[in-house]
Parts: sequence; structure tokens; C-alpha cells
Amino acid sequence: MSKYVSKLNLKYLVMFSTLSTFEFQRQFTDVNSCLSYLAETKWKEGYQCRKCGCKQHTKGYHPYGRRCKNCRYDESATAHTVFHNLKFNLLKAFYGVFRYCKKKGISSYELAKEIGVSQPTAWLFHCKIQQLMQSSGKHPLTGEVHIDEYVTGGPEPGKQGRSYGKKKKTLILVEVRPGHKTGRVYCQKITNYKKETLYPIIESKVSKNAKVVTDEFPSYDKLKEKFPKAIQRKSDAGKSFPVVHQQIMNMKGWLRGIHHQ
Repeated sequence: MSKYVSKLNLKYLVMFSTLSTFEFQRQFTDVNSCLSYLAETKWKEGYQCRKCGCKQHTKGYHPYGRRCKNCRYDESATAHTVFHNLKFNLLKAFYGVFRYCKKKGISSYELAKEIGVSQPTAWLFHCKIQQLMQSSGKHPLTGEVHIDEYVTGGPEPGKQGRSYGKKKKTLILVEVRPGHKTGRVYCQKITNYKKETLYPIIESKVSKNAKVVTDEFPSYDKLKEKFPKAIQRKSDAGKSFPVVHQQIMNMKGWLRGIHHQ
């Protein structure tokens, strides 16, 4: 997904998060009102053809679309957004994004019932929304940062803890704010638990001035050389890291189709 697409999608996500249900229903009454909003958001800073760079346009083939005067490239209002090539009504999709922005947790089954589509269709749309929420990764985590790993996949007999079975391994880094509140979260797929794998990820995602907190796993014993404020504490079966484990459960639920704000 291009930077332009991510920036554009985030614009209407921010807008949806500030609307009440009444305001949403008053502003978006049909497909045309949705297309009008998309076109206004896309070309708010002026039109420029993606193919040749021309800044002049005529009316496009699709409603609210634009066609380049020079090369005749036609671009619809939904092109390069999460709403492109939808298999269901655009107004339903707008409402779906609105619900994701307003509700703390919502499953693909619940979304399917609310907008009147099949669960597989809601699931695919859910995946597209996940993609546009991806972080730029340009802003390191600050303050107190707790780090751990988790695995996803079915049970594997004899493969407990940090084992090397077939499960997918993920490193999770969480900002922990006063009152056990959660700040930003980064997750990165990993192939093993070695220092050579973990440290480059941590260094790229965490500020050098952050207070890094990990459990007593040996791979973390040299982190203090990279992060002066780093400490290790006994995990106590995860009880020492409640915020991290809460986010791990949220992430696993998110993968199953339950969105968490």
C-alpha cells in the first residue's frame, strides 16, 4: 500500500472517529454522498494525474471521478482507497468503517449482521481495514516499554513456552503508561528468539532513552548495553506483565476477526 493511500485512508478514519451516529447518518445518506466525500478528500490539495503528472482534468467516466486532460487516464473516487473494488454497497462499507472507529471491539460476524453481508465478505473487509491501520514505524516507542514474545497457531504436544514448533512467533513491544494504560504497540514476526534476531527490531522500534522492561529470558541479558535504563524482572507466569499479555490476547482476537480499537 502506497504512502498516499495510507495517508488518504487515515484522513477519513480520523473524521469517522469524531462523528456521532446521528451525524454520520445525516451526512452519508446514499452512495453519491459517500463518493462526493471521497472525491473531496482525495483531491482536496488539487488534482494531479498518477500517470503523467498533469494537473488538469475533465469529468471522469464514473460519478465524481476525474480524467486527465493530457493522457486521458481515468480515476474513480474509490481508486487507491480501501473502498476500491468492493463486493457490496459503498454506503454499507462507510458504515462498517464508522463502526470500527466507534466501537472498542467488534467481530467480523457482528459486522456482517450490521451491514447485511456474509461473514466471509465482512472478514475480507476487516483485513483491508487492518492493512490501512499499519504504522509508519517512524516514531520509536518512548517512556516505559515492555517487551515479550508470543506464538499463534494450534496446540502442539510437547512444545511449551519458547519452543521451535510450527507456530508463528511474534515479538511484541508495548508502551505502558501510568495506571497500567496502554500506549502504542508494535508487533514484528520473528523466526527465532536469538539476540541477533531480537535486538535489531528493538533498536529500530524503541527510543534509546526508554525504560525497557523484559522478563529474565537469557536473550535479553545484554539489552542494557543498548538501552541504559533496561531492566529484567521475573515473569511470574506473565503476572508481572499484565498490559503486554492483555495486548497479546487482543492481537490474537484481532487475527481471528475481532477488531480492538
